[in-house]
Amino acid sequence: MSRPIRTERDISVYLSYLLRHHPEAASLDMDFHGWVAVDQLLENLRDACPLTREHLERIVAEDEKGRYRFSEDGDRIKACQGHSIPWVEPELTYGPPPAVLYHGTTAEAWEAIRASGYISKMERHAVHMQPDVEKAWQSARRWKKQGKTPVVLVIDAARMAADGVVFGMSDNGVWCTERVDVRYVCRVLTA
Repeated sequence: MSRPIRTERDISVYLSYLLRHHPEAASLDMDFHGWVAVDQLLENLRDACPLTREHLERIVAEDEKGRYRFSEDGDRIKACQGHSIPWVEPELTYGPPPAVLYHGTTAEAWEAIRASGYISKMERHAVHMQPDVEKAWQSARRWKKQGKTPVVLVIDAARMAADGVVFGMSDNGVWCTERVDVRYVCRVLTA
């Protein structure tokens, strides 16, 4: 990160950067499911940002999307989903999804999706969908700062599953699949 890491928001963004995209930036030993040792994380970040165990626990507990999770013994931490690291294999629970799921994006991206014929996973391991429309709006609204128009795509997940599409759910309740054909987009919600 180019700017100083001082606020809890900055620290949370930096954690996302490290645990989802670039563990090597802090010399973290990440396993193939994305877990890193909490002690190593705290030690390696000591000079970069003021992060204590208590700060870390608060960030994990208060993250509105539940992006992070501690292992049962509290010794390790990981991002629940959203990795762009090719060798990380997200831990998903496979099964039938809710009848409807929501995908937060932008009007500009929706045009590209319509042109291509599907929602792609891009650099991530999967397309992310929410069972809660408000969480999808949270994802969509982040693009407003860049001058883009947020929209939420309503996905007919029941029909996708009936057609044989495989779904997995992350630890924080995000539903993932390889791609979503536009024929399964039943509505586009606008703000």
